[in-house]
Amino acid sequence: MARSSLLAAALLCALIAAPSAVLGCMWVYGTAPDGLAPPSNSHYDFAFDGQNWQGECASGMQQSPIDFPKAGNSGYAASAPRTGFKYDDLVSDGETLVVMNTGHNIQVQFDGTMFGEILVPNRGLPESTVHDVLNYPASEMTSMAKGYPVQFHFHTKSEHTMEGVYFPLEMHIVNVVPGSELPGCGAMCIVPVGVMFRETLEDNPVIETILSYASMREGEVTVVPKGVSINLSELIPASGNGKVLQYAGSLTTPPCQEGFLWHVFAQASYMSRKQLDQIMTIMSFKECTLANETNSTTHNDMADPEIEAMGSRKLQQADGTIKRFMLPADQIKNARTHYEHAHAHEHADDHAHAHSRSMAATDPEAFDPDAYECKPSAYGNNARRIQDMNARKIYRYAKA
Repeated sequence: MARSSLLAAALLCALIAAPSAVLGCMWVYGTAPDGLAPPSNSHYDFAFDGQNWQGECASGMQQSPIDFPKAGNSGYAASAPRTGFKYDDLVSDGETLVVMNTGHNIQVQFDGTMFGEILVPNRGLPESTVHDVLNYPASEMTSMAKGYPVQFHFHTKSEHTMEGVYFPLEMHIVNVVPGSELPGCGAMCIVPVGVMFRETLEDNPVIETILSYASMREGEVTVVPKGVSINLSELIPASGNGKVLQYAGSLTTPPCQEGFLWHVFAQASYMSRKQLDQIMTIMSFKECTLANETNSTTHNDMADPEIEAMGSRKLQQADGTIKRFMLPADQIKNARTHYEHAHAHEHADDHAHAHSRSMAATDPEAFDPDAYECKPSAYGNNARRIQDMNARKIYRYAKA
């Protein structure tokens, strides 16, 4: 969310709250003030399904997600050469396999070079990219570029649709093909894989494992204990033998960078209603209160270090009194150790989904997220609205 929007939200909370009441306000997923790692480089949320995003999100001509029309529709092209997928069990070493609530999604992050590979057909030329399979005949695909998965995450509701129908959940596996394999990619190309989930009465054991480590608190990272396994391949429908839909697309979150080779399975995997409820609760609207402090108090003393240290702003009133309200988290320096989100969904110049821990500078006026108590108030979502095709073609094939 833009800084001005968050400030307006904070002001509105201050105006509507009773003078002696504890701060209580509804916060969209990704903006809750108790978050441990408010995104520092990209202020966006899904309050308007992405319709208010700017830049390439608004001007791009090959944006994702899309609707897949009925087979036989004119939007489909002849089958493209197949991309090969091989995903192994993610077995934790006690350090590099983590489950995080990024404030934008539930994400499983790992060292992908250890847990699988993808093989993308291409022409084997210096200018070759992952889009060779869409732009040239199959007879010219003389080489296979090797890539690997780096993370996967979830969106609810689904972002892609099948014949106009949404699914309750969609998983995105983010695969990277390095420039050493495809020089035309520059540093790297991104090959996302989308998997839909249908609701059943049966728990999905892999989803259950992931949710057991997923925090309600935005920005919280859980290291999966050593030896625990997350079987990514079991989340692929029909053991990976289903129909695959392939097209040229983009990131589904800002900066909405294009140039991606999307693959979406036409068949759906499964999860239970209980698991869906848990995911939607994590991504919920939250009602937050400031513990041990009121949101609106009058003072004649402008200097109040205790409140300033809590990250509040004081407004001089016409009668000389002071009104206090809490600033949103992304406007205040965070002195806590935090997990800074810096993956491809937020940085145009960093195509990989990467993450790094960093220490914020110590600041006596630092915002303290532990000063807030937040609880779920209404189910939320983190899905972008369907985008125009703009004459793009969809390629359909059966995965080997």
